[in-house]
Amino acid sequence: CRVRELIEAVKRELERENLPYRKDMRVGVMIETPAACLIADLLAEHADFFSIGTNDLTGYVMAADRGNADVSGLYSPFDPAVLRAIRYTITAARTKGIPCCVCGEAGADPHMLPLLLSFGLREWSVAPDRVLAVRRGLAELHRADCDALAKQALSQHTAAEVIACLKKGGLSYA
Repeated sequence: CRVRELIEAVKRELERENLPYRKDMRVGVMIETPAACLIADLLAEHADFFSIGTNDLTGYVMAADRGNADVSGLYSPFDPAVLRAIRYTITAARTKGIPCCVCGEAGADPHMLPLLLSFGLREWSVAPDRVLAVRRGLAELHRADCDALAKQALSQHTAAEVIACLKKGGLSYA
């Protein structure tokens, strides 16, 4: 991997100049584009971890800028395409045995927690004011219930249908 080669070259340069650096540096990949999702299995061969940026990923998958009033209605992390991208990325990371976390607003959404847990996510990066609520919400969930709800949610065709399914499922801490 070209990135690893560049990092090793920089490390050799730092060694030659006797400059301190973190020798056990881990190299991760931000998964924020459909292209990164589609090759997540390949990226996982070279990465030490993944971080899924749900805000950008949602915007790029849906081709919708949440700040643009003309298309912001299309922006939803609950769209089946976005959910499948997230699930595929988490699965690729778990298959290769590397950690995967989620960051962005979706990671703290009470209705998203059962899905992320079912998909195999075990690490969250959320705003400080959301940490306790997310932690409490995760503690109240049971994997089998999350799996059943995720199966139903992923069979829906639109974001609105997914959200309705999740609300009916009643597993969120909202």
